[in-house]
Amino acid sequence: MAAAALFGAIFLALELDHNAGSGLTILYLLPVVLVGVELGRWAGIAAGLVSFGLFVVWTPSAGVALAPSAYVTRALVSLLLGVVAGHLADRMRAAAAEAHASARHFDLAGDLLGTATFDGVFVHLNGAWERCLGWTREELMAAPFIDFVHPEDRARTLAEAERAAGGDGTARFTNRYRTKHGDYRWIEWRSWADPERGLIHAAARDVTEQRAIESAQREAEERFRRAFDDSATGMAVVGVDGARRDVLLDANDSLGRIFGCAREELVGTRALAAMVDPQHAPALARGMDELLRGADAVHHGEYRVVRPDGVHIWLDMTASLVRDEDGRPLYRLVQALDVTERKAAEERLRFLADHDPLSGVFNRRRFESELQRELDLSTSRPRRSVLLLLDVDRFKAINDTLGHATGDAVIARLGDALRSRLRSADVVARIGGDEFAAILRRVDLAAAREVAHDLQAIAAQRLAAVVGEEHGPVTLSVGLVAIGEDGSPDELLSLADRALYAAKAAGRDRVVLDGEAPADVAEAPAASAG
Repeated sequence: MAAAALFGAIFLALELDHNAGSGLTILYLLPVVLVGVELGRWAGIAAGLVSFGLFVVWTPSAGVALAPSAYVTRALVSLLLGVVAGHLADRMRAAAAEAHASARHFDLAGDLLGTATFDGVFVHLNGAWERCLGWTREELMAAPFIDFVHPEDRARTLAEAERAAGGDGTARFTNRYRTKHGDYRWIEWRSWADPERGLIHAAARDVTEQRAIESAQREAEERFRRAFDDSATGMAVVGVDGARRDVLLDANDSLGRIFGCAREELVGTRALAAMVDPQHAPALARGMDELLRGADAVHHGEYRVVRPDGVHIWLDMTASLVRDEDGRPLYRLVQALDVTERKAAEERLRFLADHDPLSGVFNRRRFESELQRELDLSTSRPRRSVLLLLDVDRFKAINDTLGHATGDAVIARLGDALRSRLRSADVVARIGGDEFAAILRRVDLAAAREVAHDLQAIAAQRLAAVVGEEHGPVTLSVGLVAIGEDGSPDELLSLADRALYAAKAAGRDRVVLDGEAPADVAEAPAASAG
């Protein structure tokens, strides 16, 4: 609108002037420039054409005769002026837009961007500073930046500023800046100097959270290292794939003590897999495979291990898999406890639950269970078995004259003698005092009698050294009864006890079958106790 009004005003002035020499026609170029600047090159060209057209219209009315070249010159000047004015205006607008975008990007950037003088005063800061520290930019620029730096970091900060002013850029320099709330944020810097203007340009970022995470990771690693190294439990980090599979990547001193060697001798070896007893190795390998596949979160088991010095020990092992953030297995963390003593104690308890501690053979409870089992088997399938019951003749006299220690020795040696003669399929037990019982499996009464005589001979030979020659030979009385389909353990023991009594009544050192009446029973004196 302003350009149109200006065109009209110039045309009117020329009409009123009618003086070609006044030079007013040059004013037609002013609207061309105005339009080109405001609307761009194409609008400038259009304005140039309008300007030339008005000039052509005005010339005849002014009575001015111009050469054709003057018209051409006027047209070219009008058009070129419109083009140049529009082009310059477009360039200035583009530059202004770029400057605005750059300023906008500068202000909205997440990094802390700024400029400071060599004297240590901020002169230009972006909005990230306000978001990070809480101070306004005016507050930060009102004082030397060193005033905001943590006292412990000021000396180094000044030294870095001097380096930057001298032309040396700062690489990953970190210090602490005070926030408006009074706490401090860790800032990591990069800077470069502009000596001509006396300015230092800097780009920084807030690394407070990153440093907190790194600090927490270091603390966690240190806690793990202390727990790993100082633990009384043997611990190892074991590889899980490729050439590192089953290789001990690290081990603590406790594991070295368990294996009887220095931890350095374990690292780099496959000691855990190699030392496991061959009978237990398949179970351990399966457990590790299931752990690697993810079938088990934690593997736990007890394994027998053969140490380098040949000593057999039991390990209670727990293994868990450590993965990276993408879920890929990194290594196994293995914990091992030496439970050899516990296993020995458990084995001893299991032994004592079924065995007589003095003689080492089964106790009465276990024997009655085995006898019931034999009766059950006889019911389902006929089989020949014999129950044998024996005791030491005149055992009370041994205790009274030679002492209870000798009596205990007789019981222990008798247990050994019975085990040495009987088969592994047979069952032998001490059922009370000097009384022993045995189940002779898959034998008839005749064969059982031969076994009983053998036991008498072996016992006499082995017990002679215990009681000495002054006491005389040690003899056994034995009662035998066939195990049939009927009866209970108590009934069978009662029948065997009756046969044993008959053997004693017949003069001791006898083997008597249940229901048998030896020819010399009537002639033998009454049996005394034992």
